[in-house]
Amino acid sequence: MKHATLLALLVLTLSIAGTAQLGSTGTITTNVPFDFVAWNTVVPAGECTVQRVTMGGPTLAIQNFTARKGTMALAIQDGPKPATGVYALVFHKYGDRHFLTQIRTGDGTVYRVPKGKLEREMLARNQPIEEEILLASAK
Repeated sequence: MKHATLLALLVLTLSIAGTAQLGSTGTITTNVPFDFVAWNTVVPAGECTVQRVTMGGPTLAIQNFTARKGTMALAIQDGPKPATGVYALVFHKYGDRHFLTQIRTGDGTVYRVPKGKLEREMLARNQPIEEEILLASAK
């Protein structure tokens, strides 16, 4: 019950705070050549789509439609940075495991995906971290 109340409060707080867009249509796509974990869900390799669940909110749907697999994540929006016109997905890599950590938009907005249980365990084991960046496009 305590976790459900905390999650509901977090959703409400983040929904009020988040206003940036992922792009003109709110959707970005890229081909991800490896399976990855987004929050606590494994998303298979292939064409992945990231889009906002609501117009102004920070809840993101991360999906591979072909594999019929995806998840939602309560992203944390970083403050405005200079616009680059570049869209990208950023992953932390521990050995052969990839974890989605950021979604960067062309307008300079960065959405940080919270670390899930498995990534926190990898950090606790002091696994070396590499960062991989995949370019994406607005749809």
